[in-house]
Amino acid sequence: MTLRDAFARLDDFEDDETIFAASATPAARAVVAAAAADGSPPSSAEGLRYLLEVSLAREAIEVWRAWRPGRTPSLEDKLAAVTHYAEHDAWLPVA
Repeated sequence: MTLRDAFARLDDFEDDETIFAASATPAARAVVAAAAADGSPPSSAEGLRYLLEVSLAREAIEVWRAWRPGRTPSLEDKLAAVTHYAEHDAWLPVA
């Protein structure tokens, strides 16, 4: 699965799962799974890095919507909102 695929299916995942990815680019390999009890990635995410918890990804998209009333985010908008939050620990500003 790619990061783009993971974001397209975000509603299919549980809030306590984590997104692991090779990078923050849309075509990067990604896995969404529960982290181990010690916080380490599951074996299915070997070689991938932590990106963000599913619950925080959803929150980044909700903030995008709240800051842009009347607009529905495209998949590209969702990718931008979540990767910006993952990289900067801040919501994507309104341009």
